[in-house]
Amino acid sequence: MRNILILLLVICFFSCQKKETTFVPPKLEYTPIDTFPKKAFWSPVTNFANKVPNVYISTKGNTIVNEPKVQSIMQIQLGDTIVFRSNIGIEYRGSTSFRLFDQKSYGIELRDAVDKDTDSAIMDFPKQSDFILYAPANDKTLIRNTLIYELSNQIGMYATRTKYVQLFIDGQYLGLYVLMEKMKRDKSRIDVTKMASTDISGNAVTGGYIFKIDKSAGDNRINGWEADAIYTESIGFRSKYDPNGNKLTYAPFGPKKGAETYIMYEYPKNDAIVDAQKKYVQSYFSNFEDALLSDNYKDPSTGYQNYIDMNSFIDFLILNEFAYNPDAYRLSTFMHKERQSKLKMGPIWDFNLGFGNDDRAAFNNASTWMFNFNNFYSNDGWLINFWWKRLLSDPNFTDRLKTRWASLRSNSLTENNIYGIIDKHITLLRNSGSIEKHFDRWRILGVKLPFNSFVGKSHQEEIDFLKSWIRKRLTWMDSEIGKL
Repeated sequence: MRNILILLLVICFFSCQKKETTFVPPKLEYTPIDTFPKKAFWSPVTNFANKVPNVYISTKGNTIVNEPKVQSIMQIQLGDTIVFRSNIGIEYRGSTSFRLFDQKSYGIELRDAVDKDTDSAIMDFPKQSDFILYAPANDKTLIRNTLIYELSNQIGMYATRTKYVQLFIDGQYLGLYVLMEKMKRDKSRIDVTKMASTDISGNAVTGGYIFKIDKSAGDNRINGWEADAIYTESIGFRSKYDPNGNKLTYAPFGPKKGAETYIMYEYPKNDAIVDAQKKYVQSYFSNFEDALLSDNYKDPSTGYQNYIDMNSFIDFLILNEFAYNPDAYRLSTFMHKERQSKLKMGPIWDFNLGFGNDDRAAFNNASTWMFNFNNFYSNDGWLINFWWKRLLSDPNFTDRLKTRWASLRSNSLTENNIYGIIDKHITLLRNSGSIEKHFDRWRILGVKLPFNSFVGKSHQEEIDFLKSWIRKRLTWMDSEIGKL
């Protein structure tokens, strides 16, 4: 009897060990993707709000690389119902995140039967050809980006639409992803006028444009390697001023120095924008910066207000400061300019390190301003330009900022509203089994990944930390914004 008990204990021990360490992927319930379809297939299924679809991608033997996109097929299902199928091109996406994390993000382009890009609606998204499968690789709440994007849309600043999905590539389950719109110019996204190469004078040359301040990865490559900090005249232009507003004197292009700010062409793309358009936008930014640094910069008639939409700058600042985004103002920073209109900030982008998810000393609490980044990391390769502190030295700007903050704190930025968004997202993910599946695939709970400042033992602990951090941040901003 004793030997039988010992044998049972041994069997139980090894069974438990296997359960803890072996990942069993979810059952694949989809129609095999055997052939490239002649055109995108779209089923008129509606109401995706409370569903987490499965996305199945077949590379047909191709190997996904950083660039270029390789031909594949994508199929989206709700249960056993196929709601979308299309040829696509797919590539890895990301710079720092690609190097540091096991779960990779992807860029996809919808394509037709002859492998040309084509627009199509996907689920609740308006027609477009370019989308992103974002991996919440080091965000163990899984919702930091989707939370801030929803808040941005609530306050009236467009942010990318998102949809949670479960991703399978070539039969391998890769976890929970967020299907997102890419930054694109169209009526449903960044609504600026379409530019032609002939728009080179008069009102036509004044817009529309999209710009970004960011790393140069993806725009420059050296011997096949991404060059994060190599800037050339073909992809953008350099500000005349350093982060303190002092005029720069050294060569404008080549390896970036922290004292430089580069404005990059996002739309028209660097291979489409023509010289006359480059000349116009460079002159516009130069005139804006000169006005901002002039003695009469506060004058509403002759100062910087001639060049920027102040409300968009204020909302951009509020969202980035609320989330305490370490990349704010210096990376993943988009701007746009409509024809015969002023420069606007936004849309916001990439907040995976926000809301207390950065372990660098200056970001470990919720009680400093992110626009003071340069004070803490003066040797960083990407510093915040002088715009923001100069704007904050104008009482007209700060008064309007305080008024806007007070207004938002009475509606969109109340704790109840923010927590309501969080609970809505988590309920969706929990009810669909997405959280459990994701962390079965990626055994990262309780593990410190790069940048993590907090390491919860469970997903619920990560959510509790997020809510506690948000409460602390809102309280601090309430007490400090009046001092600006």
